[in-house]
Amino acid sequence: MTLSMDQVRAIQDGEAVPVVPPEVGEECILLRKDVYDRVRSVIEQDDLPSPRAIAGLVRVTLDEDQFDDYGDCKR
Repeated sequence: MTLSMDQVRAIQDGEAVPVVPPEVGEECILLRKDVYDRVRSVIEQDDLPSPRAIAGLVRVTLDEDQFDDYGDCKR
C-alpha cells in the first residue's frame, strides 16, 4: 500500500487515516501503534461512563440544534 504525503503527515501527527485496501475492500483506519495502544486502553476499561453520562456531556458541548441532530443518530 502506498500512502500520500498528506496521509503520512497525518499519521506522523497522531491522526487516524482512513484507507480502503483493495485486498480488504472495506474502509480501515491507520494509526500509529502508540495512538492505537492509548485508544485500546481506554476502550478496555471497565469503568467507562454510562451512555446516559456521555449523552449529558454531549448535551453540554453541543448547542440545542446540534444535540437534536445527534439524538437522531441511533444504532
